[in-house]
Amino acid sequence: MVVAPIYTGERPGAAPETGAVAGVVIVLQDVSDRFAVERELRDRAAQVERANARLALVAEITTVLSSTLNETEVLRRLVRLVVPALGDWAEVDLLLPDGRVERAAATHRELSAADIAGLEGPLPPLPRTPRGPLAQVLRGGTTVVISADADRRPDEPLSAAQYELFQVMDAKSAIITPLAARGETYGALTLGYSRPGQLYGPGDRLVVEDVARRTGLVLANARLYAEQRNTAEAMQRNLLTPLPQQGELRLEARYVPAAKVSWVGGDWYDAFTLPDGATGLVIGDIVGHDLPAAARMAQVRNMLRALAWDMAEPPSAVMARLDDVMGAVSDAELATAVFGRVEGTPGAPWRLRWCNAGHPPPLLVTHDGDTHFLDEHGVLLGAPEVAGTRPDGSRFLPPLSTLLLYTDGLVETRDADLTDRLTSLRRHGSHLAQFPLPDLCDELLERIEPAGEDDVALLALRIPG
Repeated sequence: MVVAPIYTGERPGAAPETGAVAGVVIVLQDVSDRFAVERELRDRAAQVERANARLALVAEITTVLSSTLNETEVLRRLVRLVVPALGDWAEVDLLLPDGRVERAAATHRELSAADIAGLEGPLPPLPRTPRGPLAQVLRGGTTVVISADADRRPDEPLSAAQYELFQVMDAKSAIITPLAARGETYGALTLGYSRPGQLYGPGDRLVVEDVARRTGLVLANARLYAEQRNTAEAMQRNLLTPLPQQGELRLEARYVPAAKVSWVGGDWYDAFTLPDGATGLVIGDIVGHDLPAAARMAQVRNMLRALAWDMAEPPSAVMARLDDVMGAVSDAELATAVFGRVEGTPGAPWRLRWCNAGHPPPLLVTHDGDTHFLDEHGVLLGAPEVAGTRPDGSRFLPPLSTLLLYTDGLVETRDADLTDRLTSLRRHGSHLAQFPLPDLCDELLERIEPAGEDDVALLALRIPG
């Protein structure tokens, strides 16, 4: 609407406001169409903004979840990302490989972690004939949307547990969608609103299902990774032989697999009694980090055992013979190893005779905390083009001293200087000199904190007092 006054007595050149107002001119214009267009444009802009925000959320979820293969961490990240963007609260119910059901993660925009901590944990088993919405989804069903006026009366234990969760979350509406990939359901994601009037429409459903689908793929990869890792680690551990406990000598060993499943394999320790009563000690590392490396490790370990048993010669001769036969009976290319003989009888001095083929030096720790690296070493195994020898070393082992043999995964890391790591090993070994041998091994691994970039094999020998 536009209003303009009409003045009387207007003279040429004079301001119109000088005359008396004789009337007004009112012009009315229908702008409802324009307002409707503007409103529609605003609505579309809001829809585009909301769609872009949800696309950004889905992209962020994909990036964040794909950065870890830890199943528990994946699900905790998921519920934190979808609240409050897609609901006031969220939770994940997981189907474990052994068939059990577990609430793995839950969160609420207003409740504290302590308020909902008790909601996580084991749930009733999945019924054979599912009736409740959660059971139906876990049994391979599709997405279920639950409104505030839906009949939620539980008629099975799993549904009762879900109903209790809805009570705590003050659920007014919810959506349950499967976490599935490659034809297998791994669990269910439940999102909900605690505020009246908030519902999950078709667009919301598409977004939630997209998030769940991506999460399902991450879970599938995490399960596959865990399965492969467990297989590789089990193979590696089964290839490591039990340690003898000869007389008063005490032996302990530890094996820590690499953080990456593809890096498991190749490191080994061994100890055995020789025909003359001496104790043979071996620590070694085959070049490579995979299952074939673990198989090659077993070949080299068995060859070394056989040669050490058969040859009544110094350790350097045994290692030289091993080098000769490696290419004939094994496809192992390169290896490092220490082979030693611990000789002695109760009441007499104990002596170590050893040969080091390119391996990190053993550490001798006396009872009073003095430390000595046994630095004598020679060329690695399987490299005939590398000139050099492998000298024999000899050292008396004081009463109650500890000999530590280890692989490079204990001391080598890309982010630290090797000299500093060896100094740290020496310092911690000194502090732990009087610990019982099992505690010494455990504490040493905890204090050194291997980087996980490689396997770690640790063999410890305690001389009797």
